[in-house]
Amino acid sequence: MFEDYFTLQLKFADHFSSVASISFGAAISRCTNLRRRLNLVGFEGEQVWNSFLNFADTNSASLVAVVDKCVHLHEVHHSKASRSAFGCFSYDPPNVEGVVRIHFMPLPNQECSPLSPEKSVERRGELRAMFAEIRQLQPHAKTVRGISWLYNLNAYKRLFPAAFVTAIEAPRFPVHLNGTSTWGQVLDWRQRVKPDVQKRILSQLPYMCGQAPWEIFPLKALTAHCGIEMFYEELL
Repeated sequence: MFEDYFTLQLKFADHFSSVASISFGAAISRCTNLRRRLNLVGFEGEQVWNSFLNFADTNSASLVAVVDKCVHLHEVHHSKASRSAFGCFSYDPPNVEGVVRIHFMPLPNQECSPLSPEKSVERRGELRAMFAEIRQLQPHAKTVRGISWLYNLNAYKRLFPAAFVTAIEAPRFPVHLNGTSTWGQVLDWRQRVKPDVQKRILSQLPYMCGQAPWEIFPLKALTAHCGIEMFYEELL
């Protein structure tokens, strides 16, 4: 199912390796979300991930072989991935500055888009449950922050407090491509590659800038933040 997604990301990484003059494996690590997609994050997945990167470097001339390796690793490891307790939403505990990072990942096997109007009550319920836990378990949380291509969509923005939406802006820092904040736009709610987005990215590869490879994506990742009290007041 994800073969096209893996192929696109590896083509992207292959081009970036040439533009940035780095190895194919290093480009995969910097410019794809394959480590997350293959569920090889953390110490537990480090050995398998490093072995995969070595395999990619050794087989850089055979994209098919590297894609097949991705498919195999996905079949073996993805089923072990933990699911969020809050449906499509999850969060990272506050850092030393009290910043809580929030994330959105569509659930598998859905009958319609998770951002369709009829699903908005369900999504708000997930947010409500998540922030109830944060208030109870994370007393040092001060600020909510998100970074995602989804902040370009009204269907997503309508789920959040007005203060959070008003603060949406272009990031003032380099955008990481090893998560879903940018790569998420490539997949539809069925987790299938969007042909038009795929075509746009491939057509823009020759114009990739080594310092800002994310610029060739149709939608740019945006960031938003506000005080966590705004979420408590509106949701709880």
